[in-house]
Amino acid sequence: MSQKKILFILPGWGGSKKTWEGFVSFLSSHIPDVDVHVLDLPCFGETSCPTDVWGVKEYAKFVKNKMSHIKGDRVMILGHSFGGQVAAYLVAHHPEVCERLILSGAAIYRPKRYFKRTLFGIIAKMLAFMLTFPILKSRARYVKKVVYRCLGSSDYEESRGVKREIYKKVVREDVSDILCKIIVHTDIVWGEKDRHTPLRYGKKTAEEIPNAQLHIVEGGTHGLHLHKKKAFVDILQNILL
Repeated sequence: MSQKKILFILPGWGGSKKTWEGFVSFLSSHIPDVDVHVLDLPCFGETSCPTDVWGVKEYAKFVKNKMSHIKGDRVMILGHSFGGQVAAYLVAHHPEVCERLILSGAAIYRPKRYFKRTLFGIIAKMLAFMLTFPILKSRARYVKKVVYRCLGSSDYEESRGVKREIYKKVVREDVSDILCKIIVHTDIVWGEKDRHTPLRYGKKTAEEIPNAQLHIVEGGTHGLHLHKKKAFVDILQNILL
């Protein structure tokens, strides 16, 4: 009797079942015996935001609870970007939840960018003042979008209310100190040209986790599930079979 294999996917910030459906379809056509579940994390997809400001710990607790309702003989977790940050925290504290962890472009390291954050704060205040002028007020949303995108903070601009406060909290949570506590076999899959979470962080992550293997996707960027499906699935075939 064959074992039931389950793969839980934790998307990055802004990701959901919808943004991963193309990849899941492609993956299932190549590895049909794996039951894939993409979890909509709170604030994304069909899951509403919590009433409180959550951090990585609360997201990990949410994932653990969701996973407990789906049973399988072999359970694996794939975490991308922010989802990788949550997955690493979860597995470090609860290794029993899966037998294998896959991290792709995981936001493990959160360097303290004091200068950038100070500059961002100043620009945000200046922008708020400038948008009081009638000539700019009518196009406020467009102006904000352009400015924040230029600053590399489109996720911040697209967040509102408690979602924005959660974003501000999780981008400051560096979870690299718990990597040494991850005891399950871990595969680090990273894009060679990832600019959001540079390859050097993938290499550091692989070095810190005791039983980890690094897979580098040539020419790959941050969203391997979008732009390098075949290369990503080729790696996953060797991992999941």
